[in-house]
Amino acid sequence: MAAEEDRPDTSTLVKQANAPISSIMQIRLQDTYAPEFRDARGQGNTATMAVTMPLPEYRLLPLPQLSVLTVPTAITSPFGKTGFGDVRFVDVGVVNAGHHILWGAGPTLVFPSATEPTTGQGKWQAGPAAVVAFVPERWLLGVLAQNPISFAGDPHRADTNALFLQPFIIYQLGAGWFVRSQPQMIIDWKSSKQLLPVDFGAGRVFTIGRQTVNCFVEPFWNASQNAPSPTYGVTFGLALLYPDFWGRTASGSPGE
Repeated sequence: MAAEEDRPDTSTLVKQANAPISSIMQIRLQDTYAPEFRDARGQGNTATMAVTMPLPEYRLLPLPQLSVLTVPTAITSPFGKTGFGDVRFVDVGVVNAGHHILWGAGPTLVFPSATEPTTGQGKWQAGPAAVVAFVPERWLLGVLAQNPISFAGDPHRADTNALFLQPFIIYQLGAGWFVRSQPQMIIDWKSSKQLLPVDFGAGRVFTIGRQTVNCFVEPFWNASQNAPSPTYGVTFGLALLYPDFWGRTASGSPGE
């Protein structure tokens, strides 16, 4: 998960295309459909757009930085309401970039931008984030952890304090094909409720003309029993990759 300005090889490109926070710039479009919920008679769907923006070392700080801005553009709850969700941002400074074991830490922020009570939490939130990754040959293994805590917002909405865990396992099959598991788990410290999905998907990184693209499909099943939560579902993803972004925008940078 090292920040690099040179175009990565195919192996690195596949790994970074699927890392939750990546060392290459991406525009990610994702849709998660859940046809069945526990103790709720309805279906759910979440469409999001995310931008990963790496900053090479000394571009802003002495460490490489990996950031993700996630915008839930349309969330449909099982109760029939559809609206914009809460915008999330995470930024991690990476230590030991370029080695087989990488780790980093930084802040995570949540902005109460939801347009419906059921599509957001109504609270300004901030907290710590951390990531660790192991990168042996065809594998990328690791976990991204975030724990935003509310500090302001709608006084009529409940305070928030939850751990978001995103373990990730990516294995390359060759020719850009890969299999992956990247469940997004939630442990709510306030209510003691949990969301514990188990998933497994596959996809491919390829080019269309000069544009590098990543596509995947990832079914999931929810192991937790808390309601209302999806019983099962599927996530579809499409990402536009820009591995030479910094090389195009500048001829060089301090510290090169």
